[in-house]
Amino acid sequence: MQYMQVLGPARVVASTDCGFATTGKSTVLTEDIVWLKLKSLAQGARLATERFLNIGGPAPTSVAYSPTGFRVTILGDARQAGLQLLQGELGRRAWSLDVVPMEAGVERCYDRLKHSVDTPVAIVAAGPEEAAFAEQVLALLARDRNISRRPHVLFAFGSARPGLESLGALPRAPEQAVAAAEAVQRRMQAGMVFDKRQLAPSSVLASAPQAPPAQVDVVIIGAGLLGLHAAVQLRRRGFTVAVLEKRMIVGGIWSMYANSHSQVNSSEGGYSLKDVLGEAGANRDHSTAREMITDIGKLAKEVDGSIYCGVSVAKVLKRSGGYNVVSQTEGAGMQVTSARGAVLAINDRVGMPRPCHWPGQEAFRGTVTSGTNDNLSHVSWQGKRVVVVGMGAFAIENARTALEHGADHVTVVVRRHGTVCPKIIDYLNFVKPFDANFQHDATTNIKQMQSWSSLHRRSG
Repeated sequence: MQYMQVLGPARVVASTDCGFATTGKSTVLTEDIVWLKLKSLAQGARLATERFLNIGGPAPTSVAYSPTGFRVTILGDARQAGLQLLQGELGRRAWSLDVVPMEAGVERCYDRLKHSVDTPVAIVAAGPEEAAFAEQVLALLARDRNISRRPHVLFAFGSARPGLESLGALPRAPEQAVAAAEAVQRRMQAGMVFDKRQLAPSSVLASAPQAPPAQVDVVIIGAGLLGLHAAVQLRRRGFTVAVLEKRMIVGGIWSMYANSHSQVNSSEGGYSLKDVLGEAGANRDHSTAREMITDIGKLAKEVDGSIYCGVSVAKVLKRSGGYNVVSQTEGAGMQVTSARGAVLAINDRVGMPRPCHWPGQEAFRGTVTSGTNDNLSHVSWQGKRVVVVGMGAFAIENARTALEHGADHVTVVVRRHGTVCPKIIDYLNFVKPFDANFQHDATTNIKQMQSWSSLHRRSG
């Protein structure tokens, strides 16, 4: 760790000890010992990486997002022997499994799929005829632009052509069904993982933390979504910027507090990067953590040379015509940066969970942990009874995650019962016009709250 902080992680390589190297051909070192040593080496390197990436953070978090779930729709006759084998294997891997016969018709199949918007869907066709049927359904889904959907991926047995994933022949044996199900899972989850090491600016990898410059047009404090968005917009308009970040990676709350299964809890109108990154951006309505952090990484690459990690800001002092930003860089002492403007892109809402201790907790044989920082990424929810303490976005997210992963029951314990905002109310907040002071018409605010209250009562 000390070497990495002084030289930069790119110049530090994990290796075996000299004794292992000089006795590598000795009969004393049996194969099992060799593998134990190599396993320990890999684990040590992973721990060092985790600690390095968590420098400056208030609490440790995961180095990578784990894959989220997917749903499966099989097109074909459920009575086929091969499909029966496949159903069992896919059912163990997918969040939900649906079998639709071709006799249902294209329109009915479309109706069953059009509301599957929250999770990627694998459409598995039992043969060439079913694949052609699936393409008609997908064409209808593509024409329906009323809502943003997660991807639909077409797989097919007995068919190989552009636009679909070939699975070979329909399985006749259990091991063939396992192989086909694993192929579907690999393809569906390949784009869901994200290694947070990609969020380390090039300067972090190449050397010790670098002190910010003495003078720039704008100092931006915080390299999260807001800070990087501001940096990109300012740079494109010809201003010089310095983005100061206390941690060794960018991403703000999305790389620190978010879970692998987190999603944006605001409508796309208030959380979209398409005006900066274009339509090719991963960001969409209620984006996943992986989609958000992918786009944040794109923003960071555009202003890579202007990001200074390992820098803590002590004070921002107003002066005539601008600001003096006093900061401290790990290993380089205090600095003062003079700027025409200063942007505080720091989050004032999400913070460390307050620790709670419950009577009898020591004797409890289950899991007690916070629902942030990916602390629950390796928990098996299947068949569990879950209690979520508290209300808000993370509480609702953890209740959803538990149920999606097979929990039997979820209880939410709260002091004040909040409600989940209906999507239409949330959306209207972003499309209502602003006045000259960036305020909404109070009358429309009241009408929206009345509508929300009415919807809540009617929902039971």
